[in-house]
Amino acid sequence: MTFRKSIYVPLQQRLSTERGSVVRLTFAEIEQTLGRKLPASAHKFSAWWGNEASMKVGHTQAKAWMNAGFRAHASIKDRVVEFRRLD
Repeated sequence: MTFRKSIYVPLQQRLSTERGSVVRLTFAEIEQTLGRKLPASAHKFSAWWGNEASMKVGHTQAKAWMNAGFRAHASIKDRVVEFRRLD
């Protein structure tokens, strides 16, 4: 079995270095962190930013921010995400 590193690890690493309780990033800033464009669904559907990290659901992106200790709250209209630290 080959382990493949998630493309969202750079986001997890960035969030892991943050000290505040809220980190606000634009989609463009997230794309810069990832070194690639977000998928079209991230720009269209708030569900893409859901906080469900189950492997059955397949939200590997959520696993990245949740492993860093955050939950995502996205505004598709404003193209911004607030990552709020888990209590």
